[in-house]
Amino acid sequence: MTSPPDKPAARIPLTGLLDVALAAMLAEFRVELAGSEFSDIRPTHGCVFRFVKGEGMRLTRLAELASITKQSAGEIVDDLVERGYAKRVPDPADRRAKLICLTERGEEAQAHAFGLFAEVEERWMERHGADRIARLRETLEEIAAAEAPDAVPELERPELASLETR
Repeated sequence: MTSPPDKPAARIPLTGLLDVALAAMLAEFRVELAGSEFSDIRPTHGCVFRFVKGEGMRLTRLAELASITKQSAGEIVDDLVERGYAKRVPDPADRRAKLICLTERGEEAQAHAFGLFAEVEERWMERHGADRIARLRETLEEIAAAEAPDAVPELERPELASLETR
Protein backbone atom coordinates (compact mmCIF):
# COMPACT_ATOMS: atom_id res chain seq x y z
CA MET A 1 0.00 0.00 0.00
CA THR A 2 2.75 2.47 0.82
CA SER A 3 5.47 3.51 -1.57
CA PRO A 4 8.96 2.23 -0.98
CA PRO A 5 11.11 4.47 1.23
CA ASP A 6 13.39 5.27 -1.70
CA LYS A 7 10.52 7.13 -3.43
CA PRO A 8 9.22 9.54 -0.79
CA ALA A 9 7.81 11.92 -3.42
CA ALA A 10 5.35 9.21 -4.51
CA ARG A 11 3.98 8.80 -1.01
CA ILE A 12 0.85 10.60 0.09
CA PRO A 13 1.80 12.84 3.01
CA LEU A 14 0.43 11.61 6.31
CA THR A 15 -1.51 14.87 6.64
CA GLY A 16 -3.30 14.06 3.39
CA LEU A 17 -4.27 10.60 4.61
CA LEU A 18 -5.48 11.98 7.93
CA ASP A 19 -7.52 14.63 6.11
CA VAL A 20 -9.16 12.03 3.87
CA ALA A 21 -9.95 9.73 6.80
CA LEU A 22 -11.39 12.63 8.80
CA ALA A 23 -13.51 13.77 5.86
CA ALA A 24 -14.83 10.23 5.39
CA MET A 25 -15.76 9.89 9.06
CA LEU A 26 -17.40 13.32 9.14
CA ALA A 27 -19.36 12.55 5.96
CA GLU A 28 -20.81 9.42 7.59
CA PHE A 29 -21.56 11.38 10.75
CA ARG A 30 -23.29 14.19 8.82
CA VAL A 31 -25.56 11.77 6.99
CA GLU A 32 -26.71 10.36 10.32
CA LEU A 33 -27.08 13.80 11.89
CA ALA A 34 -29.07 15.13 8.92
CA GLY A 35 -31.72 12.50 9.57
CA SER A 36 -32.11 13.44 13.21
CA GLU A 37 -33.96 16.13 15.12
CA PHE A 38 -30.65 18.02 15.29
CA SER A 39 -30.24 18.48 11.55
CA ASP A 40 -29.66 22.24 11.96
CA ILE A 41 -26.29 21.65 13.61
CA ARG A 42 -23.37 22.66 11.40
CA PRO A 43 -19.76 21.45 11.35
CA THR A 44 -18.57 24.73 12.87
CA HIS A 45 -20.70 24.07 15.95
CA GLY A 46 -18.56 21.05 16.75
CA CYS A 47 -16.06 22.99 18.83
CA VAL A 48 -18.77 23.99 21.32
CA PHE A 49 -20.26 20.51 21.53
CA ARG A 50 -16.84 18.93 21.93
CA PHE A 51 -15.56 21.14 24.74
CA VAL A 52 -18.49 22.66 26.65
CA LYS A 53 -19.72 20.34 29.37
CA GLY A 54 -21.21 20.60 32.82
CA GLU A 55 -20.90 24.02 34.36
CA GLY A 56 -19.65 25.53 31.11
CA MET A 57 -16.58 27.52 30.24
CA ARG A 58 -15.52 31.02 29.35
CA LEU A 59 -15.40 32.01 25.71
CA THR A 60 -11.66 32.67 25.86
CA ARG A 61 -11.01 29.08 27.02
CA LEU A 62 -13.31 27.68 24.34
CA ALA A 63 -11.47 29.66 21.65
CA GLU A 64 -8.13 28.47 23.02
CA LEU A 65 -9.16 24.79 23.07
CA ALA A 66 -10.68 25.00 19.58
CA SER A 67 -7.67 26.91 18.19
CA ILE A 68 -9.88 29.67 16.83
CA THR A 69 -10.15 33.38 17.54
CA LYS A 70 -12.32 34.65 20.34
CA GLN A 71 -14.38 36.49 17.72
CA SER A 72 -15.00 33.27 15.75
CA ALA A 73 -15.91 31.40 18.93
CA GLY A 74 -18.31 34.20 19.86
CA GLU A 75 -20.04 33.99 16.48
CA ILE A 76 -20.43 30.22 16.79
CA VAL A 77 -21.83 30.58 20.31
CA ASP A 78 -24.20 33.36 19.17
CA ASP A 79 -25.54 31.03 16.48
CA LEU A 80 -26.04 28.19 18.97
CA VAL A 81 -27.78 30.55 21.40
CA GLU A 82 -30.15 31.61 18.61
CA ARG A 83 -30.86 27.96 17.81
CA GLY A 84 -31.54 27.13 21.47
CA TYR A 85 -28.52 24.89 22.05
CA ALA A 86 -26.41 27.18 24.24
CA LYS A 87 -26.75 30.02 26.70
CA ARG A 88 -24.55 32.52 28.49
CA VAL A 89 -24.73 32.65 32.27
CA PRO A 90 -22.85 34.73 34.85
CA ASP A 91 -19.64 33.12 36.04
CA PRO A 92 -20.07 32.49 39.80
CA ALA A 93 -16.34 33.14 40.26
CA ASP A 94 -16.56 36.55 38.56
CA ARG A 95 -19.98 38.06 37.90
CA ARG A 96 -18.52 40.30 35.19
CA ALA A 97 -17.61 37.24 33.15
CA LYS A 98 -19.95 34.86 31.35
CA LEU A 99 -19.85 31.12 30.99
CA ILE A 100 -20.98 29.33 27.87
CA CYS A 101 -23.29 26.47 28.83
CA LEU A 102 -25.41 24.06 26.89
CA THR A 103 -29.17 24.18 27.28
CA GLU A 104 -31.07 20.97 27.86
CA ARG A 105 -31.56 20.72 24.09
CA GLY A 106 -27.82 21.34 23.65
CA GLU A 107 -26.97 18.54 26.06
CA GLU A 108 -29.34 16.23 24.18
CA ALA A 109 -27.72 17.18 20.87
CA GLN A 110 -24.25 16.68 22.33
CA ALA A 111 -25.11 13.23 23.65
CA HIS A 112 -26.74 12.31 20.34
CA ALA A 113 -23.72 13.48 18.34
CA PHE A 114 -21.25 11.65 20.58
CA GLY A 115 -23.40 8.53 20.17
CA LEU A 116 -23.35 8.94 16.38
CA PHE A 117 -19.56 9.23 16.38
CA ALA A 118 -19.38 6.04 18.45
CA GLU A 119 -21.65 4.28 15.93
CA VAL A 120 -19.50 5.41 13.01
CA GLU A 121 -16.40 4.18 14.83
CA GLU A 122 -18.09 0.82 15.46
CA ARG A 123 -18.94 0.51 11.74
CA TRP A 124 -15.32 1.29 10.91
CA MET A 125 -14.26 -1.46 13.30
CA GLU A 126 -16.51 -3.88 11.41
CA ARG A 127 -15.17 -2.68 8.04
CA HIS A 128 -11.49 -2.34 8.84
CA GLY A 129 -11.02 -4.60 11.85
CA ALA A 130 -11.60 -3.86 15.52
CA ASP A 131 -7.95 -4.42 16.45
CA ARG A 132 -6.70 -2.09 13.72
CA ILE A 133 -9.08 0.73 14.64
CA ALA A 134 -8.27 0.24 18.34
CA ARG A 135 -4.54 0.52 17.52
CA LEU A 136 -5.19 3.58 15.36
CA ARG A 137 -7.11 5.21 18.22
CA GLU A 138 -4.37 4.34 20.71
CA THR A 139 -1.67 5.73 18.43
CA LEU A 140 -3.58 8.95 17.75
CA GLU A 141 -4.27 9.43 21.47
CA GLU A 142 -0.55 8.98 22.23
CA ILE A 143 0.42 11.46 19.52
CA ALA A 144 -2.20 13.99 20.61
CA ALA A 145 -1.21 13.71 24.28
CA ALA A 146 2.48 14.10 23.46
CA GLU A 147 2.33 16.73 20.72
CA ALA A 148 -0.69 18.84 21.69
CA PRO A 149 -1.84 18.00 25.22
CA ASP A 150 -3.71 21.30 25.64
CA ALA A 151 -5.88 20.42 22.64
CA VAL A 152 -7.06 17.17 24.20
CA PRO A 153 -8.04 17.88 27.79
CA GLU A 154 -10.18 14.72 27.69
CA LEU A 155 -7.01 12.62 27.72
CA GLU A 156 -5.74 14.32 30.85
CA ARG A 157 -9.10 14.27 32.61
CA PRO A 158 -11.08 11.19 31.57
CA GLU A 159 -14.24 12.51 33.22
CA LEU A 160 -14.40 15.14 30.46
CA ALA A 161 -14.48 12.41 27.83
CA SER A 162 -17.32 10.44 29.35
CA LEU A 163 -20.72 11.53 28.22
CA GLU A 164 -23.72 9.26 28.41
CA THR A 165 -25.60 8.79 25.20
CA ARG A 166 -29.33 9.17 25.50
